Amino acid sequence: MYSLISLAAGLALAGNGPAARAAPADTTFPPAVVALGDSVFHGRAGGGICFTCHGPNAKGTPGLAPDLTDARWLHGDGSYAFLVRTVTTGVPKPREAAAPMPPKGGATLSDLQVRAVAAYVYSLRLAR
Repeated sequence: MYSLISLAAGLALAGNGPAARAAPADTTFPPAVVALGDSVFHGRAGGGICFTCHGPNAKGTPGLAPDLTDARWLHGDGSYAFLVRTVTTGVPKPREAAAPMPPKGGATLSDLQVRAVAAYVYSLRLAR
């Protein structure tokens, strides 16, 4: 697995240190950070269950959770900082879903896991 030090360093090198600054549009994250985020998203780390609502391919579930791979963002600008904030605080009043997203998706994610899953989701649009 990856050491916390190497993952934290990877986030810092990508310009996304503890303050979770917005990543420039051309930012890519170190593969270890994206891999941890993928593990969180798919329930293999941190108790994350993002895939349950957003789908295993992050394409969303109509009426439950939005597509995270397209350019449409319902509650913000899609920036890395926005993603970190959304994962951290949840979405108490979603615009197009029947139920709210709880903070950290209802999991007990560490700050590093939150930043990693945000990096993973951010990377999905770069793969388009």
